[in-house]
Order: sequence, then structure tokens, then C-alpha cells
Amino acid sequence: LVAGIIQGLAGFGFSLFAASAFLLLIGSGEAVQLLIVINLAISLALIGPLWKDADRTVLKRFVGGALIGLPSGLVLFKVAAVEQLELMVGVVILLFVGASVMRSAVDSGSESTPGVAGGLATGVLAGAMTTSLGMPGPPAVVYLLAVGLSKDATRATTLTFFVFAYAASLILQLVMVGVDRDVWLNAAVLVPVAMLASAIGHRLSSRVSEKVFRVGVLLLLAGTGIFALAQALT
Repeated sequence: LVAGIIQGLAGFGFSLFAASAFLLLIGSGEAVQLLIVINLAISLALIGPLWKDADRTVLKRFVGGALIGLPSGLVLFKVAAVEQLELMVGVVILLFVGASVMRSAVDSGSESTPGVAGGLATGVLAGAMTTSLGMPGPPAVVYLLAVGLSKDATRATTLTFFVFAYAASLILQLVMVGVDRDVWLNAAVLVPVAMLASAIGHRLSSRVSEKVFRVGVLLLLAGTGIFALAQALT
């Protein structure tokens, strides 16, 4: 429920909050597949009124890079153990928090021109993280914050990219790995809850200032990352 509200507020964040819990409860790579299915449903539900605000130039670069990253991440998903996935989740979340804090400390409030190489590299990393961990958000959001996109443009661009990344990732999972029946059953139960929560978050987004929201999310993310690392190491 909390993860869905955060997703609706910011346009990202469901996997960051839910990944460690899903891996702990399910205890297999099926947790990543469940994240992919739920996130695809949420992204499709939210994208309607937002897609027109997406930065088309950045989006094309993300997609181009993801075409390389998606199959690469699938290889990692197939060979990694659950403990390794948990460890990667914790490290990725804490790196995301650290990068966001550093960016906030030096942010001048100006918008810079997004580079081609940076956009493509971000797409590669985000694509790989989609198929391996079910979370393309961290590299995409850090990049968009770095180039100074507004809150609305960031939400629209990430959600539009997520529709592509999660849909392509699910197809690759179906063809190359297979998706167990339990994943679909769990998704049938959790998707309605996540979509309701994301709708609530979407309505609340206009009432929360970017400063208050960012501080709150970063604190929660830091706690989630520490928990995931502790779970993997113990």
C-alpha cells in the first residue's frame, strides 16, 4: 500500500520499497517477476494523463539503451541467487539515496542539457535492472534530477519509459525463463491494491511540495536499503 502511494506521488518507487519484502516472503526470483507484473499494471494505469509531459528526446535515449540492457539483465537474473538479489537491491537503493543527496547538496535549480551518451548509458543500466531486479527507476530518476527536469516532466518521462521497460522485460521473462502460475495468482491479488494506492498517491502529488516529498522519500529509502542489506548478509 505504501509502495503504491509513493509510486503515484513520484512516478517511481514501488519496487524500491517492495523488492526486499517480496524477496524475503517469496524467497526466489519469482519476486522480481511479481514486481515486473505489478509495476507494468501501475504504469499503464497512471500514464494516461501524464505521457504528454514526457521529454521525448530523453525517452528515446532511454529506450535505445534499454534494448541493450534488458537482455543483459536477464542473464544476471538467471544466474544470481536470492541472497545476491537482496544484496543488489540494498546496494542499489543506498547508492540511489547517496546520489540524490549529493545532487540536492549542489543543485543550483537550473536545468542542464541532457547528453546523448548519458541518456543511452542510463537506459542500458535501467534496462538491465528491470530484468534482473524489477527496478529501472533509480538510474532513470538520478539522471532526470541531474539534468534538472521538473517534477511533472520527471514523473511523465519515468512512467512512459517504465511502460516500455516492464512490458519488454515481461515478454523476455515469459520467453526465456517462464513465469510460474503462483506469480500470476499473487499478482491478481496485489495489483488491485497497488493500483488503488497509486491512484491515491497520484491525487496527493499536487498537494505535496517537492522538498518535503524528497526528504521523506529519501529517509524511507535509506531505511529500506539498510534492511535489505542486513537481510542479505544475515
